[in-house]
Amino acid sequence: MTAEPQEPLTPTMRWVSITAVWIATAVAAVLIGVFATQSAYLGWLGVAMAASVLVAMCVQLATQERRGFVVRMGATLSGSFVILAVATLVLYLIYT
Repeated sequence: MTAEPQEPLTPTMRWVSITAVWIATAVAAVLIGVFATQSAYLGWLGVAMAASVLVAMCVQLATQERRGFVVRMGATLSGSFVILAVATLVLYLIYT
């Protein structure tokens, strides 16, 4: 019993798997901005980053594609970090 070879991910599916996490991170950042208090928003942004790491792992493992896994994870988490860094700056400017 040998495993059947899988077709590699198309470039479109690679970007869909990456941008899906970015969109979820952006939604989390907006929700934090709307609902978090001034004293709690930094903690919630940390929770959002941790959640984006878990979501990214799940999404990238669900693709079942070994090739490019580290690159896709890096792109996903880098984008999530930038989104949350911008959200932190915006919330800092709002609350000061």
